[in-house]
Amino acid sequence: MKNILIISSKKYTKLKTYTELLELLKVMEINYNTVYIEDSDADYGKHLTPETLIVSFGGDGTALKAMKTSWSNDLLFMPLGTGRVGYLVNQSGDIRDVLKSWINEDNEIIKRSAVIQNSEKDLPAFNEVVIIKNSPTRILDVVFKTHDQTVKLRADGIIISTSLGSTAYNYSAGGPIVQNSLESIIITPISPFSKFPRSIVLDSDSKIEITVKKNQNYAIQFDGVVESEVLSDSDNTFEYTLSEKALNIIGTENSPRLDLFLNQILR
Repeated sequence: MKNILIISSKKYTKLKTYTELLELLKVMEINYNTVYIEDSDADYGKHLTPETLIVSFGGDGTALKAMKTSWSNDLLFMPLGTGRVGYLVNQSGDIRDVLKSWINEDNEIIKRSAVIQNSEKDLPAFNEVVIIKNSPTRILDVVFKTHDQTVKLRADGIIISTSLGSTAYNYSAGGPIVQNSLESIIITPISPFSKFPRSIVLDSDSKIEITVKKNQNYAIQFDGVVESEVLSDSDNTFEYTLSEKALNIIGTENSPRLDLFLNQILR
């Protein structure tokens, strides 16, 4: 039986748009459950079936948490925003029509890949992976290799971004905005000390090797969450690729929408 799991934040529950969403689901007689990202011990699994649609209601941070739930359980995902600036949550069109199409199984499905490290499929990054120094007074020494080209880099860190994440940390660090329908990997240094291009945009089949030289203290972040902190007496090499597995997003044409995001940040 089809049902919906809404992943949201408690701070959004009093919004008119949130109340309208719940009322719409009741009118359409769609079963739903809600979990809140503040509840660290929430059991998402008990609400999931093979026909569950994961719906995020909130900003991009909420959407990223919901995307990981959808990814790990091979479920459809739909992002809904609260009207604030966002790239992942821009949804146009009538939500009722989208839900009707989901019930009838004739939705447009948009596929988005994640960056994975060393083929570890359980830890996807839909925006970016960041390797960044832990010490404010030190520079990170790394060796970047792709397509048989090797470059030495000294910087505060390095960002490995998807096209979907190009408007996140990559954008703040001076990287390019890339249309999300163009599957690519974007490499952007953070405050580079050595001569290095502002960013490098690579095709979706690219493989990137990043070697962090020994005796350095650094962290590796996946979508803003620190997954490991490293202090090693030897060089460490990490391989990054786009995943073969895709996140399946339902919604309206070309969602998330770059045009809405640009209108918000440039007005």
